[in-house]
Amino acid sequence: MMKNIIFTQAAPMGEMMKRAGMNTLMGMGTVFAVLILISVLIYALGFIGRRQNKKQMQLSPAPEKISGPAPDRPLPEADLCDDLELVAVITAAIAASENVPADSLVVRSIRRKTSGNHWKKAE
Repeated sequence: MMKNIIFTQAAPMGEMMKRAGMNTLMGMGTVFAVLILISVLIYALGFIGRRQNKKQMQLSPAPEKISGPAPDRPLPEADLCDDLELVAVITAAIAASENVPADSLVVRSIRRKTSGNHWKKAE
């Protein structure tokens, strides 16, 4: 059994749209204000990092200078034809990507591709 019944008048469409517009503007304004605050904080962190780097440079001693040119030493020649370790690594990578045992794969030949840089073609 109901004793109290309260009737409220529905707001006109124009007033509801006005409230919805204000809610939208307040939400977007808040979001942009927070984004601007975050960008200012990130910009300020760059100054803090530079200041710390300057302090470290002042505290660390200067490296000693070596007099004279570096001695010329011939670099060891790399034998790329019989590099069995490279073949084993490539075989293991292919076996792992194909989900097959490495024993079932056979490497018949390895040759270097002599074409140019493909990144120059990508435009």
